[in-house]
Amino acid sequence: MNAAMPTTTATTTTTAAPALHDEYVNRRTFGALDGLRALSILAVLWHHAWEAPTGWIATERGFLGVDLFFVISGFLIVTLILRERDRRGVISLKNFYIRRFLRIFPVYYGLLAVLALAFVTVGNSANMRAGFFADLPWALTYTSNWVDLTTFLAITWSLSAEEQFYVVWPPIERYLRQAAMPVLWVLLLLGQLLHFGWFDGILTSWDVSALEPRMLRETGFTPMLLGVLLAHGLHDRRWFDRLAPVLRMKALPVAIITAIAAVCSLPISDITGWPRLSIHALMTLLIASTVIREDHVLRGVLRWRPLVEVGVLSYGIYLLHMPIRIGIATVLGKLGMLHPPLQFGGTVVASTIVAFLSFRFYESRFLKLKERFAA
Repeated sequence: MNAAMPTTTATTTTTAAPALHDEYVNRRTFGALDGLRALSILAVLWHHAWEAPTGWIATERGFLGVDLFFVISGFLIVTLILRERDRRGVISLKNFYIRRFLRIFPVYYGLLAVLALAFVTVGNSANMRAGFFADLPWALTYTSNWVDLTTFLAITWSLSAEEQFYVVWPPIERYLRQAAMPVLWVLLLLGQLLHFGWFDGILTSWDVSALEPRMLRETGFTPMLLGVLLAHGLHDRRWFDRLAPVLRMKALPVAIITAIAAVCSLPISDITGWPRLSIHALMTLLIASTVIREDHVLRGVLRWRPLVEVGVLSYGIYLLHMPIRIGIATVLGKLGMLHPPLQFGGTVVASTIVAFLSFRFYESRFLKLKERFAA
């Protein structure tokens, strides 16, 4: 029995590292991601539904929940793509886009159709009707991140950014395999040049600075690209072995969340620049520290069943929460009970219930078809 055991520390290290990487690449699900999705959507709902100063500046940064969702999306999509290529030797873009179609389009276009019908019929005199139909073409074409919309359809900017990422990046992984990482670094660099205002002089001299979308300056595609970078880094055995000793520390997720909260609490009104880039980097490390091992210190929290259920429904909750928030505010206003805690709590509960019903009785019919096109 003793003879079968490694006799030196060096031997233990070299035999353990491949085993850790093998365990990682063979893991079919990441237990923390639904919990992190739930936290991201709850932060967004806090930002939109808690319409009162809180006295703590970190609570005003709820919009950063979208950034966390972006990092998760970039990491998970590319991780699945890389694993499919390892198993099958090729990436099926056809199957990828069918899976994305079945997950995203039915509920998205279904909601837009229901809202359009409502404004045409019972809401034809609503104050928002004209603005809704002016914004609708941008939402329908997933281009709302390039303009400033005036109605609650403005939230579709993040969905547009994700859809554009899906259109552009998987073909790069498929057809430019050797060039994928150089392209990634170039895109990250360009994103930071825009984010830090290095192109402001050029844009002003061309008289187009006013046309620069806020998305490019405030968020851009950086979080998704950092997720892509993480996916490649952990998939590559050499980089995994270099990163694992630090990222596998059980308490690391708590330290990272503390650092995120500290940066979010900086007493500045505009976090564009280093603060937001630092938050993006910390979010990437947070995801890394929770997927590289399953038994981290936050395992119980991020796998708490109610939180997981919210994470599973997060896409539907995000889609539905703005019209629901407006409805909740209208009802509470008529009752004389329009208080931030009630509006936030009501929005969370109602959005979750409606998203569950949509998922159970509508979306699931399409999701069952995804199995035919599994990676």
